Amino acid sequence: MDLTRLTTPQRISFGAMIVVAVAAFLPWVSLLGISARGTDGDGVITLVLSLVGIVVLVLSSRVLSPEKTPGKASQITLTVLAAIVALIGLADMNGAAAIGLYLTLFAGMAWLVGAIWQLSVSKSQAAPGTVV
Repeated sequence: MDLTRLTTPQRISFGAMIVVAVAAFLPWVSLLGISARGTDGDGVITLVLSLVGIVVLVLSSRVLSPEKTPGKASQITLTVLAAIVALIGLADMNGAAAIGLYLTLFAGMAWLVGAIWQLSVSKSQAAPGTVV
């Protein structure tokens, strides 16, 4: 497994997925010294989505095999997963939000940027005349 084979957008996405997974275990809400972890609620969903995203990225990129190129289906899947994570972070945001929720929101947005960037790079690298 060689993570140096990832493109820059894939590295951004990969790092953001790791942050989302860690953020699920951090406090999402804190009020008057009482806090609730992300895994007590929607953090379970974001944790699962980030783990699925990591698996999809590793299996569809050059991490395991140097001759592999990411397909459009895997890139769209990663974009959809990132959008869901960012939307969950945005929907759960409130006045009592704590570090885990902020990390989930911002890492979800970074993941989405990386996924869209990778999708656009792949389209521009396609041979002329091919359907992407």
